[in-house]
Amino acid sequence: MDRKTQRELARLSQEAKRLWEEQRDVLSHAKNVARHASQSASDIARRDVLPRAQETYRDTIEPTLARIPWRQVAPPRKSSNPFVYVLMAIGALALALVGYAAWQTLRADDDLWVEDEG
Repeated sequence: MDRKTQRELARLSQEAKRLWEEQRDVLSHAKNVARHASQSASDIARRDVLPRAQETYRDTIEPTLARIPWRQVAPPRKSSNPFVYVLMAIGALALALVGYAAWQTLRADDDLWVEDEG
């Protein structure tokens, strides 16, 4: 390379280094601003939003829930029949086989295509 090209490359290298340092400073400043904004948003939420949400729940939602006639739901009985587990295993196996067959059908297989010669 001639001297002019070498000087131009050195100048561009220095400019790129300076630009990289500036970008690092900008990113550091942006990180600090984002951290401060996050802390401020957390403080505002804790101070303003949470009490308002609690008040809304206490004044509106809780009375509405109190008026709903809740029924006691009986817990499901546990089956001790091993046949149930055999059927569940057969169903899971059938589902897996159907999924595999669908995958084999829909996958792109370039070996199956025959190009026209002509």
